[in-house]
Amino acid sequence: MKPWWNTSRHPVPPRVTRRRVGRALMRVVVAGAVSLPIARPFGDLLDYPRTGGAVIEAWAFGTLSGATHPNSQEACDFDHVCALAISSAGGAGTGAGATIKTSFETTSQGEPSPNLPFTLTETIDYGHRITKGVHGDTGGGACYPGIGAMAITVDASSTLVLDIVGQACQVGNNTAQLVFTGSYVTDVASSGTVANADGIGSVSINSPSGLPGTGTNMKASLAGQLIYGN
Repeated sequence: MKPWWNTSRHPVPPRVTRRRVGRALMRVVVAGAVSLPIARPFGDLLDYPRTGGAVIEAWAFGTLSGATHPNSQEACDFDHVCALAISSAGGAGTGAGATIKTSFETTSQGEPSPNLPFTLTETIDYGHRITKGVHGDTGGGACYPGIGAMAITVDASSTLVLDIVGQACQVGNNTAQLVFTGSYVTDVASSGTVANADGIGSVSINSPSGLPGTGTNMKASLAGQLIYGN
């Protein structure tokens, strides 16, 4: 047994080394058999590659071609779900189809041509309003839950599909005009050059209400994030 008077009164200084903690390499103090992590800024722990992104600004013009109760031919009313079909054949010039303007991190992603054909299927649940109108149950200002899916034909073999959710509100005292505000996310049904599209953002639609005697023209705008390609 080693005599106590031969034992150093000065402890061995700790060593600083690097060890993996979870998925990140951290500096640790090794003192005997104990390893103590050294506090570091959170940013230093992010060893993961960051995902890329792109800013999207898009707008679309379309025409209502159908508005009925789902699975029937009855006209829409304030007591049921209303299924709307809105579309555009696109083409040259302005005021037709969907136009997507983007700011990509890589040029290989490109920018779609303007005035693309699209279809928008939208359902508005008039029977379960979110907020009451200012002039009663069906008065102006009432809001109703809505969902939809927008399929934009990017080229002959590529379709960008966006899922939409939000609410449609009557404008002022006008029970005929609706403004839909909500969010969009990319759908796995997207195909071709946009098959791996990843995006999320906001959408606004000055949409036909689908009610008898109302308008048929639609304007929409989208803003947020969208990335696809290599």
